[in-house]
Amino acid sequence: MSNFKYKRETKKNLYEIRNYLRETTRQELGVYLENVLAYVQDPLVGLALDEAGVRPFQVEWEPGLADGPTSARLAVVDYNADTNLLVSPAKWDQKKLKYFGPEGEILDGDHRNLFQFHQVNVWTIVQSVLDLFEGLWALGRPVPWGVNGGRLIIVPHAGYGENAFYDRRSKALQFYYYGDPKSPKYTCLSHDIVAHETGHAILDGIRPYYFQFTSPETAAFHEFVADLTAILAALRNNYVRLAVGDKTDGDLSKDNIIACLAEEFGAHLKGQEQDKYTGNISGIARLRDANNRLMMTDIKDSDSPHRRSLVLTGAVYDLLKAVSREYKESNRKNLWSATVRLIRMALQPLDFCPPVDIRFIDYARAMLRNFELYEPQDSPRREAYTQFIRQIFSDRGICDSKELGMLRTPGSWDVYHPVDAIADSRTGAYYFLNDNRKALRIPWNQDLSVVDLYVTNKQGRAGSRLPREIVLEYIWSEQFRLDEDCFGPLKGQAAELLCGGTLVLDDRGNVLSWQHKPGLQVDKDLEEGKKRMAQLRDHIARQVQRGLVGLRGDREVEIPGKWTPPCNCRHKLRSFAS
Repeated sequence: MSNFKYKRETKKNLYEIRNYLRETTRQELGVYLENVLAYVQDPLVGLALDEAGVRPFQVEWEPGLADGPTSARLAVVDYNADTNLLVSPAKWDQKKLKYFGPEGEILDGDHRNLFQFHQVNVWTIVQSVLDLFEGLWALGRPVPWGVNGGRLIIVPHAGYGENAFYDRRSKALQFYYYGDPKSPKYTCLSHDIVAHETGHAILDGIRPYYFQFTSPETAAFHEFVADLTAILAALRNNYVRLAVGDKTDGDLSKDNIIACLAEEFGAHLKGQEQDKYTGNISGIARLRDANNRLMMTDIKDSDSPHRRSLVLTGAVYDLLKAVSREYKESNRKNLWSATVRLIRMALQPLDFCPPVDIRFIDYARAMLRNFELYEPQDSPRREAYTQFIRQIFSDRGICDSKELGMLRTPGSWDVYHPVDAIADSRTGAYYFLNDNRKALRIPWNQDLSVVDLYVTNKQGRAGSRLPREIVLEYIWSEQFRLDEDCFGPLKGQAAELLCGGTLVLDDRGNVLSWQHKPGLQVDKDLEEGKKRMAQLRDHIARQVQRGLVGLRGDREVEIPGKWTPPCNCRHKLRSFAS
């Protein structure tokens, strides 16, 4: 049924109850806008595979939609810093419930060269990714941005250059264009690139301290989540998923456009002639490939977050291949069931991850714990999947099965707090943490901060509602000095080791998960704390030696090249700034 048939008040009522409706009901009632078109891959893949070109997306109607496009959480501002030009926005027609070009053009494939089509394209993809993460199969809650304000700014044509990035300082996703200046390629048209950068923004919102200068693996985890976002967002699209299923017959070990990320951009960087690839997917280059066999030993000497991330991306893609094989063997050739399962298995564990300094093994433990908690005991595949999760991380050299099963539990609570009092406010949560420092191994002399507190509403297998989770994240920092010569210009400066934990409780106050990052002040954690400290000091020293860390303030350090060092130490302050 078309939502054109409803009065505005009826649409508002449907909007108010949308989160209580099943997906099939939402589609039947028409809570989505009609014919919102965008690239489901990128223009190059669209040339080679028609199903991967401009196709419809499901975007929910909102009462406050406006020109831009502008929605409750997003605002497109098409400003080009190179040319100092502000492009007119796509126009919202409240009666027709559609976006149009400046002269009333329909923003479809025939008008894909209009910048207003670009604006709708990038907004649509970002909106769909946000819906993915907030959905019941994933995090089951509103996702905050890591910036002040409720809206994230999207800049589709930020300037000329081989780049696209999420920038916390400008509160924006910025997309550039590249190639022949007379006929450039646009990163804002690549589904993979837009979804990838949106993944960075979402992870920054739910775990802001992952942007801190802690370890190569933490930076690589950001890239992993961004690439995973691109894969899952593509799988959610019916056209892409069905095309991949038909061409691979459910065997995702074969070359396919899901595993290949940012083909158009990758082909440009590798200097390939792009027009000759029409009809030939396997011949198209790619920026990264999730279908890989990289192990931790292959990247042990690499500080590149992108290369390091491929180990974890490959491991989760191995899981997708296994899940898709199961459904194929069950005579369910389409990938939809496999997609839903992977969303649950890969995204729900993010709530179990520590608030700081995440490593690949932390995510592996979170995934296994989440699966063991919520896969039904009578599931015929429970044991097989449990073993497979253990195996994929072991095969990649991330951790062995014994390490993966070493889950911490807090000590006995010194002071009981009702779970509702903990969940009601950050202050209530702080009282609970402070009263139970001994059980949670929090030093008494450290200033403790609650960085996030939220309640989830997730969905499990067969549409069942999972128990409510109360997720509590807290941190403290332990400071130290950089006294050795290996720290170069930073010698004598102060730095900090970020510590903390993520505690997940159920409605009755039972501990579902506890991920703990210790320091040096609790005897039980001393060995691990010393290891964390040594790793951080080595990481800082390597970055100094590579010229990637410098001083700011009244003692400026000369850094080779014309770029700003990505990490700086502010003189006479007590922390690093990323």
